[in-house]
Amino acid sequence: MPAYRAKAPYGPEDRRRWTALPFPRSEYERRLAEVRDRLPRHRLAALLAFANNADPGHARYLANFEAGPGETFVVVPLAGAPMLTTNWLMHGEPMHTSIWTTWLDDVRPAERAGFSSAPETTVAGQVAEKLHELGLQRERIGLAGNAILPHGVLAELQERLPDAVLVPADTLLLEVRSRKSPLEIDVMRRAARISGRMHEAAIETIAPGVSERAVAAKAHGVAFAEGADELAFASAVAGGPRAGLKHCAPTARVFETGDMVFLDMGAVRDGYCADVSRCLVVGPPSAEQRRFLETGLAMFEAVLAKAAPGVRVQALIAVARGIAEHAGFADDYMPKGFGHGLGCSLFEQPSLRAISEAVLEPGNVFALEPMLVRSGFGTAVVEETVLVTPHGAEALSGCALRTW
Repeated sequence: MPAYRAKAPYGPEDRRRWTALPFPRSEYERRLAEVRDRLPRHRLAALLAFANNADPGHARYLANFEAGPGETFVVVPLAGAPMLTTNWLMHGEPMHTSIWTTWLDDVRPAERAGFSSAPETTVAGQVAEKLHELGLQRERIGLAGNAILPHGVLAELQERLPDAVLVPADTLLLEVRSRKSPLEIDVMRRAARISGRMHEAAIETIAPGVSERAVAAKAHGVAFAEGADELAFASAVAGGPRAGLKHCAPTARVFETGDMVFLDMGAVRDGYCADVSRCLVVGPPSAEQRRFLETGLAMFEAVLAKAAPGVRVQALIAVARGIAEHAGFADDYMPKGFGHGLGCSLFEQPSLRAISEAVLEPGNVFALEPMLVRSGFGTAVVEETVLVTPHGAEALSGCALRTW
């Protein structure tokens, strides 16, 4: 396959002077080593990790590259240099698209479908060429990122590698990512604290006559002033009747005394996501509002106290559900809204879903959010970015849990 042609040189030395990694190179090499250590267990000769803007996590984790709306692969062979290929190229120029952020030397840009009637270079073609160079074109190759991999890209891979066996390998890579290193934990603490400051600023701003958009604007300003790279997701600021719909974009509606309020906001720092949520009432809560919110807090505190290495997620879910039922809120308890793993993606391992078989391990980080939701009334949830420590669990945002 011909080399990608660009006006600005993009070779390793052209890129290196711009590169500023959030972690030492040794941290990325450790990650590659952990992936490679698992390849023989799955009888794999290499791993192809796919990423795009729907889930940029694999490329962030392995290559320190922010995958955009195109297609990106990181190729990790059992032996030999890793490679990144992407067709996310602003103006068709790799150096206009932060390709210099990656620490990998072997970077192979590609053309994007629709930009040329007959592309000379494609990401699938670059992957196939790399595997041929390594002599792996007839081997078992792991494929991670299957949920977002476009059909056309997969079809081209299969066409260019007719003798290879492509094997789903999402679990392999997600298991590696689920146990955060001390360096990752430090970054996630910062992301969580920024998210906590966003909520503190939002709560301080909420008052009768203040709009939802004004609250979001204040929180977003604090996020970037505190060092956020971007928002982890679209912020939710919902008051009054919409507080029972949860994830609502802020509007021009102004808060009124007696409104229940739902806030859900998170920041990204150095490629790592945090997720925090709080609920409150504008002015003094009614007896039912207070009981509703106190039950949400009780669920969170009980689950946090029980979370520790060796504890099954199902046991944590049972604790929250039992508290909701005992308080008379069984109909308001959300069985599918308990939480999710966090890291380079907003949703990763460990799984906290209702069917999860996960057992907590030190270094797991997740968003914990046992919740009550009642349409037309409101939401009761304390959501925190939580770290599993060797002896228990720790909430990381620093924001007060009781906000009413």
